[in-house]
Amino acid sequence: MTDNAALIFEGLLERLYMLPFSQTSKIKDLEIRIYTELQNHPANICGLITLMFLQIMQGNRVGAKDTAYKIWDIGGELSPYFEAAYIENLLNIGLLDMAEILLKPRSEQLTSENIKYFYSSLIKFAIITGNLDLLERLKSFYITSDDENLLYEFVEMFRIAGCVGQFKNIQKLIFDHIKNNVCAYEYNLYDDRGFADLEIEIYTNGDEAQNQKELSVLNRKLDSYWFSCGKQRLYNHSVVFKHIREHNSWIEPDPKFLEEL
Repeated sequence: MTDNAALIFEGLLERLYMLPFSQTSKIKDLEIRIYTELQNHPANICGLITLMFLQIMQGNRVGAKDTAYKIWDIGGELSPYFEAAYIENLLNIGLLDMAEILLKPRSEQLTSENIKYFYSSLIKFAIITGNLDLLERLKSFYITSDDENLLYEFVEMFRIAGCVGQFKNIQKLIFDHIKNNVCAYEYNLYDDRGFADLEIEIYTNGDEAQNQKELSVLNRKLDSYWFSCGKQRLYNHSVVFKHIREHNSWIEPDPKFLEEL
């Protein structure tokens, strides 16, 4: 790949990051530009990573998976910026095995560079897999923010309650339930009730009725799990299902950038 091509695709990816997923017209305009650049730079993995994120925004999970495997097969060197973007894409559509392979050397060596580029991906991976030990290892590196304080407060609550294994199991139960339909996986932290609440946010391309049905089935599974393990369910953990177009922009939009679209 050329440095010029990587810069072009980085600029296009940044523009995608600043768009709410509901902005289908602007997303379509960027899709045309991405495909034009891919014609000029065939099989460019930076371009394919950019395309993969666009497919996620469009709820095109099948296309995003195909692109993910194509990137994997091509391989090659990636800048930390695009490797982090690829890992986030993999986590969003539930390709955890692939994401884990890329994250393993980062989690084993929590260097300043790995924290700089992969901290958020490591956090998301740890939440998806219910790995409280990894979250605790990351705690010493975190940048103080309200959300991070709440996250580590949440971790401590599960530890005090003796529910480390339960957290891992319910996260696996959630993932197993949604892995074939998830288009994006996010999480929110709240303290509205005076303690840390973790809300898992699952985005699909299903309509509201389908999402509500899936959520009802999942909640029954969670209730059954807590009953079967003989522990009192902790109600500071919840799940919501949303259509992919309800997803906010990944980063705060720059008005200047948006004017150029």
